[in-house]
Amino acid sequence: MILIYSKHITNRLTYTLNVVFKHLLKVDYRLVSLEEFSTSSQTTKINYSPLKIENCISIYPHKLLFEKDINDHKIEIEWINKKPYFFKTSKNNRFKYDLFAAIFYMVSRYEEYHATNLDFHNRFEAEQSLAFKNDFLEIPVVNLWALEIKDSILKNNSSYEFPKTNYRYLNTFDIDIAYAYKGKSSIRLISSAIKSLVTLNIKELKNRFAYWLKINKDPYDTYDLIEKEQKKHPTENYYFFLLGDYGKYDKNLAHTSNTYKKLIQRISQKNKVGIHPSYQSNDNPKKLKTEIKRLQNIIAETITHSRQHFLKLSLPNTYEQLISSGIKHDFSMGFASKIGFRAGICSPYPFFNIAKDLEYDLMITPFQIMDGTLNHYLKLNPKEAIEKIKTIVLEVKNVNGTFVSLWHNSSLEESFEWKNWTPVYKTLVEMAKGK
Repeated sequence: MILIYSKHITNRLTYTLNVVFKHLLKVDYRLVSLEEFSTSSQTTKINYSPLKIENCISIYPHKLLFEKDINDHKIEIEWINKKPYFFKTSKNNRFKYDLFAAIFYMVSRYEEYHATNLDFHNRFEAEQSLAFKNDFLEIPVVNLWALEIKDSILKNNSSYEFPKTNYRYLNTFDIDIAYAYKGKSSIRLISSAIKSLVTLNIKELKNRFAYWLKINKDPYDTYDLIEKEQKKHPTENYYFFLLGDYGKYDKNLAHTSNTYKKLIQRISQKNKVGIHPSYQSNDNPKKLKTEIKRLQNIIAETITHSRQHFLKLSLPNTYEQLISSGIKHDFSMGFASKIGFRAGICSPYPFFNIAKDLEYDLMITPFQIMDGTLNHYLKLNPKEAIEKIKTIVLEVKNVNGTFVSLWHNSSLEESFEWKNWTPVYKTLVEMAKGK
């Protein structure tokens, strides 16, 4: 048990300690009074106050965890041993920076609550983040800071036992469009064929006729390939299915399609399945509940996992909607335009609503790599993409975190802009597996 003293106890502080000790370091802690802290014979103690107390670890607190409002804090980054630090509070303590305040700032996504410069889809842009502006978006700083606290505890008490934490890989897929042609109505197939003809998209027309003539299977039907790789390199696979009504950004098969139902039922037999809330559901929470119910009816299971379509994540509104719809675990924490660690962390952790000053039991599992980011946003070729993936995987393995990749079935079609990208996926799975 780790004893912690703080002159003031707030929900922000308790939440941060929960993230650090319960979710990252996997140990118990207890906030105690000054008297108990000073008189206890317990050797593992952290003083989180301005007081000078002997024989313990001291972290001089920044005001962030004791505030109620959301303020614009001036943040200055200092690099020490290739690690960034901010919220400097001391010149004499071993910890010159308030790591607890910095961790809260990152994992709560504090900066996103008053963000105004959003992208076309009303998303907080990676380019506006503190981490990107200061070149540490590709570093799991929260995990590293937590390990620094762990090392300090062990230096004070070498006999203290921390449970072993293991690296984990989650292979996840967003099924935005289950099939290119299969299962679609005649009207949709004819209208899209006319569009290809008018735009002289010869390659697409060849693909279409090859499917109609049964020369090739549907180009988006890459599920056998995914299953084959899963058997070759056993992975935990999660699939998020879009079941919204047809719209400008929601173009999947209808939830009533037998073709689509069979696919979902087949995949759900061996993998975790979650909802992929439609683009439209962000403006209409009732649609979210409807879409979840559709998926539950198809697989006859309660749905508790989700990831936002287009990664539309607005804090705290999106998470409030998911919680009210029964979602317990979300996988949307990541950027579309950049790879890396949006919240500075590569481990599952609970959601904290800064506006309501409350911790919730909704667990957030961040992802680090998305196929579209590598190809469309960063404009990397397959060889460059593999090198970038390798860098991020190693960062996660070095802190025994959870590496989460986001891929799409349609990205494995091996044509058009995805030509030669299947080897990227296969290499990713091989690199990410185990230790």
